[in-house]
Amino acid sequence: MENNFREGNPISLHGTIAAMKRMQDHELRELASQYGISLSSREVKRLRPLLDEVSPAWILTGVPDAFIWKVRNVIGDERTQELIDKYL
Repeated sequence: MENNFREGNPISLHGTIAAMKRMQDHELRELASQYGISLSSREVKRLRPLLDEVSPAWILTGVPDAFIWKVRNVIGDERTQELIDKYL
């Protein structure tokens, strides 16, 4: 799958999420690694359902604590905090 995420192509959040849903697990792992995020196949499988919960409104409201808690349950406190510090 073509990587439109890092190439500066204008793509909506909805379009980005839709593209991620179509990716194979190994493609999602590769994409995450391009952002410095190491995920196991098991973690990708457990995180994938969370894609359905992502909302464009979070750009204005921030990511809800309940969602962050779900991510913490998959990848742990330390890596979740690293992501928060780096991207939020």
